[in-house]
Amino acid sequence: MMGKRNWGYIGSIEFWIFIVVCVYFGYAIYFLIYGLGFSIQLASDAYVYNLISQNPWWWAILYYGSESLAGAIGLSLRVTGGVFALHAAYLFWREKGAAQREIKRRASAALLMEAGFYLSFIPSIIAAFAYNLSTEHLFYFDHTPPQLLLYGTAIPCLAMALIIPSFLLKLRAKVMQNAPSEEIAKWSCLACVAYVFAAFWFNYSMLWAAAMVPYPHAQARYEFGADFLFKPINFASFAVTVFGLFAIATAALATTLPVIRKRSTELSLRRIGAVVTAFGGYFLFNTLVYFLTGGYEAHPSVWYEVIGPLHNPNLWCTAFIFIGIAALVHSKKVSSNLSQWKV
Repeated sequence: MMGKRNWGYIGSIEFWIFIVVCVYFGYAIYFLIYGLGFSIQLASDAYVYNLISQNPWWWAILYYGSESLAGAIGLSLRVTGGVFALHAAYLFWREKGAAQREIKRRASAALLMEAGFYLSFIPSIIAAFAYNLSTEHLFYFDHTPPQLLLYGTAIPCLAMALIIPSFLLKLRAKVMQNAPSEEIAKWSCLACVAYVFAAFWFNYSMLWAAAMVPYPHAQARYEFGADFLFKPINFASFAVTVFGLFAIATAALATTLPVIRKRSTELSLRRIGAVVTAFGGYFLFNTLVYFLTGGYEAHPSVWYEVIGPLHNPNLWCTAFIFIGIAALVHSKKVSSNLSQWKV
């Protein structure tokens, strides 16, 4: 679809796909270790247990089920899926057509695990809505404001759990059925677009809504609301998220629409390269904002906690810059080769 290339060439798009999957897998391992440590600490924290035990029994089940058990299961599924994805990406880079059957098997397993990861959000969604709607004075991390949990967890996680697994499982079904390449390409593009809209644009936009919620129980210098939003660098991050990511998602849809409609089996390397580079650049931008402004210590807030490298499970997406640049370079090579044949 993208022309003949040396599949073993270091610098090829296939090589950089493998590198991105390596970064994804590394981040998955880190968050599994971090998450398991947090789960064990939370489950053994006597102070938290004493406060939780004063609430109704159903809240204790939801609290520990969502914060400890479901999180550990979800992160384990993502790491397991990462193993399959890593093997599939390596075979795609080194062997391509010779290992097509094995690539499909590994990719199918990775898709199933990733869908399970997003379905593991369900206990957290239930807990967040229950906390928001309950008339009880429930304990949740020093009585977090209900609206913060609604905007930061319930609504965005519900969107992700409803949208992303459905596309991943549909794509997996097509791969398992050895569907025509046009069908697999269509659902691959749909899954990618669903990710950008649901897991990134909508999710991070809702986290900005959460950053607006007053948090009276937080430390005195905790930042939120309009005062936080309208600081120039924060507003730039807000604009890049709400409007910039939406533009990237829309561009991704427009670029893949011919394949989604099955009017073509080819994607424009130049347009894909531009979209993917911009997407990776979004995460690079926010990481630079975090470090150059002093990080969470200088700006304790929901947003700075979210974009911090140690708390942002999506930061691996920065590595997409490499794929984007590789696609742009290869698009120029293809154009140059074609121009030699023009009369």
